[in-house]
Amino acid sequence: MTQSNTPTAVPLPSSEQFYLNNSRGEQYLIQVSWPLHWKGHTPDTDRNNVPVIYIVDGNALFLTATEALWRRSADSHYCGGGIVVAIGYPLAGTGKVYHRVRRGFDLTVPTPKKPVEGHGGADILLDFIESTVRPAVRERFPNVTVSREALYGHSYGGLFALHALFTRPTMFDAYIASSPSIWWNERCILNEAKMFIQKIKESGADKLPTLMMYVGGLEQNPHRWNDESDESWEGRKRDAEIFNMRVNLLELMGMVRGCTRLHAAGFSEYAGEDHGTVMACSMSRGLSTFMEDWPVPREESV
Repeated sequence: MTQSNTPTAVPLPSSEQFYLNNSRGEQYLIQVSWPLHWKGHTPDTDRNNVPVIYIVDGNALFLTATEALWRRSADSHYCGGGIVVAIGYPLAGTGKVYHRVRRGFDLTVPTPKKPVEGHGGADILLDFIESTVRPAVRERFPNVTVSREALYGHSYGGLFALHALFTRPTMFDAYIASSPSIWWNERCILNEAKMFIQKIKESGADKLPTLMMYVGGLEQNPHRWNDESDESWEGRKRDAEIFNMRVNLLELMGMVRGCTRLHAAGFSEYAGEDHGTVMACSMSRGLSTFMEDWPVPREESV
């Protein structure tokens, strides 16, 4: 076979992307991937009960999730993989992987009594996922039966995942909150957690959701960078104290421990990882747990 030395774009197999508009006319980039061994949109075996994971901040995390899942096929515990659905924004040509203004609105909790300008649109995004994204994805996989669904988010996205769990616990089977911004708006998410815990199990709900939470060990206690100025170092330490990531997460974990509205709840800390680097860790572990170790034990060990 003749090989050309002319550089070409790197292709990504078993994937596609398209655009959808929400009820406000705002456009989203939807990126989808599926196992490499499938024949197009159809599993090449008789296994058609497939797990699906929805991910916010899709521009930053689609490739991370896709490659993490594809790598699992080389593992002896591989269970066939699943479908990745990443929800992002039309950022082509901007050189960016985050739309800070839109994600600031989409991923934060509505707080009518203490509103924050430009924030609080989480319910609008959840409605969009449920009414528009989910049907569009299922339409593209007519020979697949969805066995279970997860929601993953990091930082503001982790806050979004917690809000989804506490207000719509039957929407997904697993809620994966990586370094959730519990600190946001006077830790209002803890009020939602209290209300969630106080309610009884929904009548007719035959499945209870699982909560997985992750944090980096350096988020609470950051290391000083090489050649970092005193001003920068002191500023990062102040930010870490304000955000209080690990302490807030442990407080939430203490609140939900033993909650009868959850199948299981778990928390993992990754030593040596900061707010940015822990994403790859939490994505890999969250995906493999959801795809391969399901259902997780009822003990808090996820």
